[in-house]
Amino acid sequence: MKLTNMTERITFFSLKPGVINGVPTNNVKTDEFTCWAEVAKLPYREFVNNSTEVGYRKETPVFIIAFKQKKEIQTNWRIRWRNQEYEIISMDPDYKTKDTNQIAGRVIKS
Repeated sequence: MKLTNMTERITFFSLKPGVINGVPTNNVKTDEFTCWAEVAKLPYREFVNNSTEVGYRKETPVFIIAFKQKKEIQTNWRIRWRNQEYEIISMDPDYKTKDTNQIAGRVIKS
């Protein structure tokens, strides 16, 4: 793991029940924690295969973060990166070396 490649700041957040302006609601955004991440580059072969899909990689980035974090990441959490929100579609922790986690996200369209 190269820490110098982790140059992007991402925030994990969850949606919990709460109250907004005195009205009960089910979707209050609660920040869980923020960490440094690397956004994986798209391999050339994948770029060529998906070049017809405009914005393909922008809508499904893979975030690489350190294995050990402040909290255990839950699959129902979401990620905020560069003012865009992403749902977690898969997680691939490296249990062998306990070095990094790869988390694939998909843009949440409003």
